[in-house]
Amino acid sequence: GSKASAIIVTNLNKMIPQVKIMAIQVLITLISIILFTAVVLILWIYKSMLSPLNGLSRATKRIKEGELNFSIKDETTDEIGTLCEDFEQMRIRLKENIDKQQMYENNMREMISNISHDLKTPLTAIKGYTEGLIDGVAGTQEKQDKYLKTIYSKANDMTMLVDELGLYSKIDCDSLPYNFKELDVE
Repeated sequence: GSKASAIIVTNLNKMIPQVKIMAIQVLITLISIILFTAVVLILWIYKSMLSPLNGLSRATKRIKEGELNFSIKDETTDEIGTLCEDFEQMRIRLKENIDKQQMYENNMREMISNISHDLKTPLTAIKGYTEGLIDGVAGTQEKQDKYLKTIYSKANDMTMLVDELGLYSKIDCDSLPYNFKELDVE
C-alpha cells in the first residue's frame, strides 16, 4: 500500500531503429489512406459533376452544329441533374420551333409558287387578247368588245389576286385588324 517509483535505465540505441521503422510504417499507412481517399473523391466528383457537365458541353456543341435529334439524360436529382433536365427541355422547344419554322417556310414557298401561277394565268389572257386587238384579229366591233370585256375581267381577277396577296401579307405580319362579333350559333 505504499507508493514507489521505478526507474528503468536502458540503452536507447537499441530502441531507435524500432521507433524509426514504426514511424515509417505509420507514415506509409497515412499516405496510403490519403491517396485512397483522394482517388475515391476524384472518382465521385468526376461521376457526379464532371461527367454530366461534359455531357452538357457535348450537347451544346451538337446544338451549335444544328443537330437536335438526341437527348440528354442524367439520373441525379441535384442541381446538375436539374440543369440537364432544363437543357433537355430547351433542346426540345428549340427543335419544335425549328420544325415549325421549316414547315412555315415550306408553306410560304408553296403559296408563292401558287400565287405566281395564279397571276400568270390572267396575265397570259390579257396579253393574248391585247395582241389580238393590236394584230387586228378582232376585226368586228362585236369581237373587239368581247376582247375588251375579257381583258377587263382578267384585270379584275388580277386585282383580286393582288388584294388576296396583300391580305396574306398582313396576316403574316400580324398587322390585320380583327373585328370580332358575337353570333348565335343556333
